[in-house]
Amino acid sequence: MSMLSAGWVVGVILGWAVIWAQLEMDCARPQQARNVVGRLMLSEIEGAEDSNRAAMWEAFGRCPGGPGATACRQKEQQRFEAQWERQKKAMEDKYRKMLSEFEERCQASAA
Repeated sequence: MSMLSAGWVVGVILGWAVIWAQLEMDCARPQQARNVVGRLMLSEIEGAEDSNRAAMWEAFGRCPGGPGATACRQKEQQRFEAQWERQKKAMEDKYRKMLSEFEERCQASAA
C-alpha cells in the first residue's frame, strides 16, 4: 500500500471516528466526551506522525551520498519538522474547537 493510499484510509477511518465522537458527546457525561475526543486526537496525531516520519526517511534516501549528504538530511529534517508542527497544530486546533462547540452546546441546553 502506498503512503498516499495509507493516508487516505487513515483519513476515512478518522473521519468516521470524529462523526461517531460527535454523536457520543453527551452533555450528561462531559468527562466521557472529553476522553473520547482526547483519544481521537491522540490517534490522529500518532498516525500522522508515523506517516510524516516515513516520508522524511524517504526524502533522506533521495539525498546524494558524499559530503553533501549531511546537509541535505538536515535540510529535509528541518522542512519535515516545520511541516509536522503546522499539521499537528491544525489537528490540535480541530479537537479544541470540537470540545469548545460541545461545551457551548451543553451550556446552551442547560440554560
